[in-house]
Amino acid sequence: MPMIGSGMRRAPWILLLAALALPACGDDDETPEPEETPETPRVELPAPDLRLLVLTDLDGTLEPCGCTSRPLGGIDRLAARVRELAAEAPSVFVSAGDLFLGHEGHAGPSGGEQEVWRAETLAAVLDELRLAGAAPGPRDLRLGVETFEHLRDAVSFPLLAGGVALPTPADEDAGDQEAPPPMPASQIVEAGGTKIGLVGATQLLTGPVSRTADPEGAARTAVAALREAGADLVVVLGRLDRRKMRQLAGIEGVDFVVRGGFDDEEVLAPTAAGNGTLLHAGRQGQHLLVVDLYRPGAEGEWTDVSRWTVDERRRQLEADIAELEERLGGEGETNPRLRGLRAELSELRDPELPAEGPAFAARAVELDPEAPRDPAVRERLDALDVRINDHNREAYADREPPPVAEGQPRYVGSNRCQGCHQQAYTWWRGTPHGRAYETLTSRHKEFHLECVGCHVTGYELPGGSTVTHNMDGALVDVGCEVCHGPASQHVQGPASHNIRRSPEERLCVGCHNEEHSDLFDFDTYRARLLVPGHGRPQ
Repeated sequence: MPMIGSGMRRAPWILLLAALALPACGDDDETPEPEETPETPRVELPAPDLRLLVLTDLDGTLEPCGCTSRPLGGIDRLAARVRELAAEAPSVFVSAGDLFLGHEGHAGPSGGEQEVWRAETLAAVLDELRLAGAAPGPRDLRLGVETFEHLRDAVSFPLLAGGVALPTPADEDAGDQEAPPPMPASQIVEAGGTKIGLVGATQLLTGPVSRTADPEGAARTAVAALREAGADLVVVLGRLDRRKMRQLAGIEGVDFVVRGGFDDEEVLAPTAAGNGTLLHAGRQGQHLLVVDLYRPGAEGEWTDVSRWTVDERRRQLEADIAELEERLGGEGETNPRLRGLRAELSELRDPELPAEGPAFAARAVELDPEAPRDPAVRERLDALDVRINDHNREAYADREPPPVAEGQPRYVGSNRCQGCHQQAYTWWRGTPHGRAYETLTSRHKEFHLECVGCHVTGYELPGGSTVTHNMDGALVDVGCEVCHGPASQHVQGPASHNIRRSPEERLCVGCHNEEHSDLFDFDTYRARLLVPGHGRPQ
C-alpha cells in the first residue's frame, strides 16, 4: 500500500478534530484586553397560554448519519422533545415544507420500496405526536401521486395545499379532464381555549402531477373564511419562494407564517413582515422552533418578547460597531453614529411582557447528541432497519458491479497490501475506516442502500462492490483502494506509476459532505492520516 492516504468515507472521524491542538498564544503586554459587554439581564416569562411547536423541511429524515456532530436531529429525539414541551403548556404542532420524502440520495431509483417504508414509519410517528397540520413540498410527490395519496390516507392530520388538485394515477395518462376537487386549504384546531386556523400555501409539482392555482389567492380566501368562522389565531404554513412568503405575511388576518423550502439555511430568528411574523425552524429535524404565545386573540399588534431577538440585535450591533471602528480609526470616539450604536448596545434589555395585547417569545431547541430519545420511536426505527436489511439481502443478492474493461486494474482488497505495507495496514485497521463496515452490521444497516456505499470499497465501480457483493468480505470497510485505486497491477509489479499515491479531495467529498460529515476539512483530515509507514518515514 502506498505511503500517502486520505479518501475518508462516511466514518466517524469527528473525534479527530476534537483532538487537534489549538495554537499556543504568547503573552503580549501591548495588546489590551477586549472590553466585555455586560450580560443582558434576563427576564423570566410566565407559562404561556398557548405554544406553537414548529417543524420545517423535515425532508423524510428519520435519523442522521452517524458521522454528523451537531445539530443532529432524529425523529426519536424530536418525539421526546415534542412530548416534553407539549406537556408543559397547551400546544399545537405544525409543519411546512417537504415532509415524508427528501432528495433521492444514495438509494437511487431502485430504493423506492424502502423509501416508502421509511416514509410510512415517519408518517406513523408524526401522527402519534398529534401533528395538527402540514403544508407538503414537491419532494413529497417524488414517488408519484399514488404513493403521496397512500401516505396522506395513512395519517389523521391534514395535508394543506390551497388551490392544488392532484389527479388520480389514471388521470395522469388520460389527458385534459375536469380537475378533481382541490386539496384542503385550511383547518381549525383548538388548544388551551384558543381556536387556531391553519392555512396551507404550497407550490407542489406542475404539469401532469398537480394542477396549482394561485396559492396566495387561495390563502387569502382561506384566511378570511377562518376569521369569519371565529379563529382567534391564523398560522399560514407555506412552501413558496421568499418573495411570496413575505406576501403571505401581508395578508390581513395572518398572525404567523411558517416558511419551508430553504434547504441551505439554519434556523432563523422570527422576522416581522407585513401583518405577521415569519418563522423558520431549519431543516431535517435538527431543530424544533418553540413559540410561546401570551393572550392570543387579544386586540392589538403582537409584541415580540423573545430573548432570541434581543441576542440577534446585540450581535448585529457588535458587528456594526466593530466595522465602523475599523473604518474610522482614531476618529471614532467623536462619531455620532458610533456613539449611538454603543448607546443602543448598552441599553439592550430583555423585553418584558406587556400589560395587555398579544405577545410571543420564540426560541430554537437544538436536537443535539445529548437530547433524550423516545424509547418507543427508537424501537420502531430499529425494527425498520431489520426489515430493510432482510429485504435487501434477498432482493439484491444477484446485484453485481459493472465489469472491468480490458487492460484496466482490478480491485483486490486491502489484505493484499499487507505483505509490503504491514505498518500502514496495521495502522489502518485501527482507524474508523478500517472498521467502517462493522458500524453498519452492528445496527443492521449493512444492506441499506443509502448507507453501504460509504462503508465499503469500490461501491458500484467496475469490478468493485455492490450492496451485497464485496468479494466475500475483501472489499468491506473503507480500504486502501478507496484512496489509491484498484491495485491489481501494483500487486503484480509494484511501481509508482500504477497506483495513486496522493488522493484528490473529490474522492472524499462524495461521503464526507455537509450531510454526512459536517466538520470535514480535506487538508486537516489528510494531515492526520500521514503517520509513520503511511506518508512518513518509518
